Amino acid sequence: MRAEDFNFLFRQSEGVISAREWRLWTIVLSLICVALELVWRLVSPWTHRDLATQGLFSLKAFIAFSYLLIFAFGVILAQVSQYYLSAKRFRARGYDPGWASVWPLSAFAAGSASVIQPHMFGLVPDFVPWLFLLAAAAVFVAQFYELGLRGD
Repeated sequence: MRAEDFNFLFRQSEGVISAREWRLWTIVLSLICVALELVWRLVSPWTHRDLATQGLFSLKAFIAFSYLLIFAFGVILAQVSQYYLSAKRFRARGYDPGWASVWPLSAFAAGSASVIQPHMFGLVPDFVPWLFLLAAAAVFVAQFYELGLRGD
């Protein structure tokens, strides 16, 4: 991919793209996020430590928390790129490009709910993160249908 194409697709909200191009790059960005998540699932158990029985420093914990920074940066970058893709596609469909932010924001809200719920000590019921995840999935399906499956 040329630098100009990359810049147009992932760093600018101006312009329009086809449904096929939007679908292709949305799937690529989603697969990147899934790969990042799978690696996090593998290394996240290394973050649970008991300082009473373990030493202060653990190489595995250091690696896991270092990866967490990479994971967070990668997901945010992928969602910003997704916004730019979707803004172009919404414009091509004749809608306000601002709607492109709904999918990334719903994904971040679902992620935040699932991270914060265990630390709320019973104030937030166990089903609340699932409600956020269901809402984010509904937004994903609706946007994928509207931008990727409906014709130009």
